[in-house]
Amino acid sequence: MSNYQANEIKLINTSLIDPHPDNPRKNIGDVTDLAASIKANGLLSPLSVVPNGERYRVIAGHRRLAACKQAGTGAVPCFVLDLDPLQQLEAMVTENCQREQLTVLEEADAIQGMLDLGATTASVAHRLGRSGDYVRDRAKAASIDNEVRAVRDDFSQLTIGQLVAIARYDGRPDLQKKLAQAAGTSNFDYTLRRIERDDRERQWIESVAALLVEPANGFNLIPDPSTGTPEETIEKIREQNPAAVSIHMEQVYLWTRRDHAADDEKEARRAAEQAERDARRHALEEYAAASADKRMAWLHANLYGIKRAQLIETTARLGLLQIIDPFPDGFTDALTNWNDHTGSREEYEKITGITAEDAPTAARISLQTNDWPLEAASILAARFEWFIDPTDWTTVNDTSRRIPGYYQILQDLGYTPADDETSHLDQLIHAISEADQRDEENNQ
Repeated sequence: MSNYQANEIKLINTSLIDPHPDNPRKNIGDVTDLAASIKANGLLSPLSVVPNGERYRVIAGHRRLAACKQAGTGAVPCFVLDLDPLQQLEAMVTENCQREQLTVLEEADAIQGMLDLGATTASVAHRLGRSGDYVRDRAKAASIDNEVRAVRDDFSQLTIGQLVAIARYDGRPDLQKKLAQAAGTSNFDYTLRRIERDDRERQWIESVAALLVEPANGFNLIPDPSTGTPEETIEKIREQNPAAVSIHMEQVYLWTRRDHAADDEKEARRAAEQAERDARRHALEEYAAASADKRMAWLHANLYGIKRAQLIETTARLGLLQIIDPFPDGFTDALTNWNDHTGSREEYEKITGITAEDAPTAARISLQTNDWPLEAASILAARFEWFIDPTDWTTVNDTSRRIPGYYQILQDLGYTPADDETSHLDQLIHAISEADQRDEENNQ
């Protein structure tokens, strides 16, 4: 769970263990299946708890605790830790981030909680294995008031970019609500640019107004009536104070009006272009999900029928394909870490038919039998499927460079790509070749 060492491990009745009030994850979800598994097999992984008077608070294992209580489990094994409040929050944030269970907003609130308890940005970044900017962005997102968060039920699902943009207008809930309502749609960028432009104009007008009202300048500030045509407005200002208007002010005023119209045209074009990009991204996401399901369905239906010798060769090829990690603890993450990670369990279930909950136990048992090549190939394929993201089909990176090799391995086993897969694969191979050529030219 963390680098914190347990002082002791002991059996504690679940009736004496409470959820931690500062748990970053606000919704633990449905634990019915987990409760059934615990009822049948017992709790395989101990909980981590801290003393709280005569009771205990869970640090790691909130879902397991809820499942144990639902299953009617009595005493369960627990690691008893001695942690101060900051360490407790650090441990919960670290565990949840490793499991990828927190929404961006939950993580942001938890990080702000750590900062409130005295942690520095650098220490939080080090603890989470993230950059300082990563921590600072989430601290900004945590500043968004509940009044703004209540604008939509799915506010916690917004991206960090959207949240940072909303947080930028702290103290102006009207603008924050407008941005929150537009988030997740093609209108978000358009709305943000309009607000940014209006804000720049407001600041410019305020600075000019401050200059004009200085007694030493000899100018009087006349408010814009904002009615009629520009010519009618200027005439009205002349009527109020002829000495306050010059040909230069008319030119600035008329330019500002025309600039608004030009900006509106640009914004409309940008909004249309963004909508087109969103549509392409949505289509790509649908394709990536469909092609992944197709591959794993084929593996589920055919992998068990492959000869043992070919499975051993496939395992070696998949292992070599994944041997250079895109990032630490990536493709070759130890099998024992399945207790702490959800990564690739769902893909493993689609390939083997074994439930994600039972994946670690089933995998360990199968790897000790004569059928280990089938199990190893299933695990490695599941790990690779887990890492493929829709953007990997259009962006040259460590993962995308492995996709052609992965398809070659599948085709050698008998898999036949569909036409759309072949088309996307050809485009990706072409993009990789171009990127390699650019790198070679830059290095000459």
